Amino acid sequence: MEDIDVVKQIKNGDTEAFSILVEKYHRHLLNFIFRLIEDEGLVEDIGQEIFLSVYKSLKDFDEKRGTPFSAWLFITARNHCISELRKRRGKKIVPIDATSDIRAKDKTAEETLIEKEKWQAVKASMEQLPEPYRSTILQSLNGDSLDEIAVRDGVSPGTVKSRLFRAREKMKLLVKEYFGGKGYERV
Repeated sequence: MEDIDVVKQIKNGDTEAFSILVEKYHRHLLNFIFRLIEDEGLVEDIGQEIFLSVYKSLKDFDEKRGTPFSAWLFITARNHCISELRKRRGKKIVPIDATSDIRAKDKTAEETLIEKEKWQAVKASMEQLPEPYRSTILQSLNGDSLDEIAVRDGVSPGTVKSRLFRAREKMKLLVKEYFGGKGYERV
């Protein structure tokens, strides 16, 4: 059953149908929240708050606009997480070994969150990149020249150049897919 059909059932009074959506998205939502909040103790609570909020505002969801329910759910989750991060700003104790990851103080919680999402998308996409593209792009990012990579991999510099081009194109697609087909222009 499509999400849109479930939403219509809920709007028509079948409150039990919401459990279908919860079951379908629960694990993905909790993973998403954890990547943003990075506090295992809060993930379940925030997830419940988000599902409750979505349920209460489902009457405002306009299925005729063509926005997928999943996009609406995860946008709601992102906004909730941003609010949570704003509330916690200044309350969090940062361990001394984590200070290298502290961003500029002039960035808002939202900007920091978006930057973090971008880097997570790049990392996840890099992990999905098939060989030999992954190793080629990693060597290039490490500062190796085309000739050095070619010698190490036993291929021609032209092959390395071609692999780098294909790796970049695949990365663009993977990053875009990570964001549900709406990837950021520049990562």
